[in-house]
Amino acid sequence: MTEPLGRGGQGTTWRAIWKKDGQSFTRVAVAGGQLERAVVKLMLPPAPEEVPIPAQRFDEWLEHEANEFLNEAMTLSKIDSPYIPKVYQAARQSTQAGWKVPWFATELISGRSLGEQVGSQGPLDQNQLLDLAHDILAALSAIHGVGLVHLDLKPDNVMLEPGKARLIDFGLVSRANVRGRFGGTPGFFAPEQLDDVIEERDFAPAADIFKLGVTLAIAAGVRLRDLWAVDPYGDDDVVRRAMKERPRLGDLKPVVRQVIEPMLEFSPERRPSADASLQRVRGLLPVGNAKGSRQDAVPPARGPAPPQNRVAPARANPAAAAPAAKPVRGQANVGAKVVVVDRLGLDWTGVVVGLDEKRPGHVLIRHEATRGNDNVRSYPLSQVVRGRPLA
Repeated sequence: MTEPLGRGGQGTTWRAIWKKDGQSFTRVAVAGGQLERAVVKLMLPPAPEEVPIPAQRFDEWLEHEANEFLNEAMTLSKIDSPYIPKVYQAARQSTQAGWKVPWFATELISGRSLGEQVGSQGPLDQNQLLDLAHDILAALSAIHGVGLVHLDLKPDNVMLEPGKARLIDFGLVSRANVRGRFGGTPGFFAPEQLDDVIEERDFAPAADIFKLGVTLAIAAGVRLRDLWAVDPYGDDDVVRRAMKERPRLGDLKPVVRQVIEPMLEFSPERRPSADASLQRVRGLLPVGNAKGSRQDAVPPARGPAPPQNRVAPARANPAAAAPAAKPVRGQANVGAKVVVVDRLGLDWTGVVVGLDEKRPGHVLIRHEATRGNDNVRSYPLSQVVRGRPLA
């Protein structure tokens, strides 16, 4: 481990370099191998007085929490989804204090958080928001499908990478580490979590759906304070009463409202599941988007066909509406630094590594912000906004 990243309700996280068991750094350097940039999370035990249970049951409770911590990590490790980090290993480590500390190592996600992106670049447009909703709903569908719940979904826990978004920070993944109040962030609690009763529905998948609705509203440009017209850090009863009214989504476009509004239903039983929301979003993505369900759809004929030389109106998402690529003329300017714009409208610095022989009009670019097998991507020349991709 190299440096601390933060501390949460269950422990601390550290940046680390990950290697397989029995693989030395020297062997990797000399004989070849793969090192992964990772995040290691350690579960640190709370003091007995911090937990609202009888002192005589503290040791039993702590052991149960440690086992749950590891079980969740092991369950996550079996999920094959491009929208959540990989889990490399989970185990317990003996300490001089006599307690075996549970820990797990996950993939370190490079890029920027959704919170940073919205704060610096402003709201996402309609197609960018649909793309984002698709990725996070796919992540939720994967974890809900194995009986886990995230419980701390917010813009800072959504990381944006070239071409996709990923859900991170699974420290509160199945049951909240209750110490008088839920783990989480004010303004993102579901209404059922703000009453005076702690019950099973407070830890149900519907709570994640509500938090995603808040997150998407912020990504679309709605301020957290304006969403319910109350201070989200204020009294729980006041916030909960405000949530009984419809959310104040301002002048969002009907398609965006159609996705977000059902997620913010006051009653958890009325919120759609992650699977149902994902299918809705896939049907709303622009024709041609590989994540959508309409990439091969042909619109029904309505009246006489338009003249062949009529120019179709531009779509809001330039990546989804790019015209047919023309063959590249010239050689790739290998090693040149360029800036590309992806489907989410994010700009990324990269280095040209060659032409994409399988896709005319595309150039292969290695992203400087990412590592591993996915750091080389194919982009049409129209999405290279700075630099010289061709010699």
